[in-house]
Amino acid sequence: MIHHYTSIQSLALILESKKIRFTRIDCLDDITEIDGLPNEFKTLAFVSCWTEDNIENISLWSLYTQMKGVRISLPRNMFKAYNIKAGDNGNWGYVFDTITPLPLEKVRTDNYLISNPFWLEDGFYKKIIYSDASVEKRKELYTENAIGDVKINAIQNLFVHKDSIWKFQNESRFYLIAYPLPPLNIFKDRETQMLHINDFLTPKENSMTFIDVDINENTIDNIIVRLSPNSTNADKIIVESLLKRYTSKGVVEISNLKDCIRSK
Repeated sequence: MIHHYTSIQSLALILESKKIRFTRIDCLDDITEIDGLPNEFKTLAFVSCWTEDNIENISLWSLYTQMKGVRISLPRNMFKAYNIKAGDNGNWGYVFDTITPLPLEKVRTDNYLISNPFWLEDGFYKKIIYSDASVEKRKELYTENAIGDVKINAIQNLFVHKDSIWKFQNESRFYLIAYPLPPLNIFKDRETQMLHINDFLTPKENSMTFIDVDINENTIDNIIVRLSPNSTNADKIIVESLLKRYTSKGVVEISNLKDCIRSK
């Protein structure tokens, strides 16, 4: 199981929508996380942040729930799986059969193309690497030129380096690489499309700030929700009501730190 610390309000939205929100990387709490990236890549990644640490983290409780929220626990393979056949979506399709967490209509939309290497073990999920040289690590992964060209196979590593000051998070994350693209019908024919394909694969700024990804319904039906150390009886009633409404097997847990932390 992996874990995500959040508010009760966010839990309600996850249960109602059966989706996990991926946030654009330049909108995260670590403002320095995009330092060292070429400008063209600062809005390409969308991530959902988790931790594999089963031990409750007081810092995460405080930072992301203000000691009043919840920790949700789900298996790593929580998302729906779609088998996209080679060549689907014409010139914008994969060159071989690929299993993705998104259906074809969300892999290539009128706004973007998801270009993750899903066939690789780390093509959708990575553990964060912490160091005092995170900016330098990012710079090593691309060859700086007019368009900030990325080295082969480096794209999945561009967004996993963070400064050591954030090491307390012990973070793992799901990620999506979304290239902004023109509408599907902009080209009149295949020949014209192929002639201009490289122009549109050049990274540009994304206008959207999030992408929502569907959770497997059976998985969310078995969600485990742990109440924060300073949760109230009212919080417990609300969470239990949410699980009763949206799941049949969801479990509420009491924090191991209950009555161990004094609110200030």
